[in-house]
Amino acid sequence: MSDDPFIPYAVIETANWPPTSMLTIWAIGAAKLKRIDLDLSQPEDTFIEQALKGLQVKLAQYGGNELPSFGRPVSIVINLEPNRGIRIGLDGTILDKLDWTMTIGPASMSSSDRRAGIRIAD
Repeated sequence: MSDDPFIPYAVIETANWPPTSMLTIWAIGAAKLKRIDLDLSQPEDTFIEQALKGLQVKLAQYGGNELPSFGRPVSIVINLEPNRGIRIGLDGTILDKLDWTMTIGPASMSSSDRRAGIRIAD
């Protein structure tokens, strides 16, 4: 466990798991694709709107309705503090109150015998 303070953020939940291309995930980064940083100078009651806007920015950045390798968004988890968050629908409705935090695992690549294996940690 880290001594660093928890910083609220959102994670886009998508249709594809596992991702369709591990190389894309390694090249772009899972966090860059799925994480939405929130403006913490704004009150917590703006986090849903911020997450939805952040999703639209990501979709526009990657060309439309899907995130590379992860597919279409299905919901967003807003991590409010360690072991407390909410899952929202793409229309902004609260679907679940959570007693856990969704994280994005790191991608790693290893090579031996001219073959590369790529995996995302759980």
